Order: sequence, then structure tokens, then C-alpha cells
Amino acid sequence: MTPFEEEVKKALSRHEPPAGFADRVLARAREQDRKQAARTGGWLRRLRSWRLVPVLAALMVMTGGIVYQEHEREARGEAAKQQLLLAMRIAGSKLHDAQLVVREVEQ
Repeated sequence: MTPFEEEVKKALSRHEPPAGFADRVLARAREQDRKQAARTGGWLRRLRSWRLVPVLAALMVMTGGIVYQEHEREARGEAAKQQLLLAMRIAGSKLHDAQLVVREVEQ
């Protein structure tokens, strides 16, 4: 075996963890859980602050305006569609009348 292979085998061989390893890992996990809970709690306290009310109101007004604009755009599109259909019916009717006149002249 080459020296490199021996080093790899030694590095990958199973070793017993040092004394108290599991306790240190669990303690660190609990500490991270406490920090996460503290961060979340602080955010929730800030969310409940009255200072955010104007921001939330502005967001609601903006959202309402966007929804209203979209509704108006759809209504204008539908009105244009109805006008186009009416124009097509009128044009079709006039074309039909013209065809009748042409047939009478041909006969």
C-alpha cells in the first residue's frame, strides 16, 4: 500500500468521539433553538407595533388600486369586444344587402 493510501485509511478509520461530545452537541442545539426563538419573538413584537399600521394600510391601498385597475382594464376590453361584434354584425348585414342587390342586377 502506498503512503497516501495508508493516510486515507487512517483518516477514514473509525474513532471513538471524545468524552462529552454528545452533551456538547445537544447543548449547542438547545442554544441555537433559544436564539431562533428569541429572533422570532422579536420579529413578532415588532410586527405588532403600531408603527407598522400605516405601512400595512399603504400596502392595502396599493393592492386595492392594482385590483381596481385590472378590473377596469378587463371591463374596457369587454366593451371593445362587444363594439367589435356589433360592427361585424352591421358589416355582415350591409354585405348581405349588397349581395342581394348584385344578384337582382345579374338576373
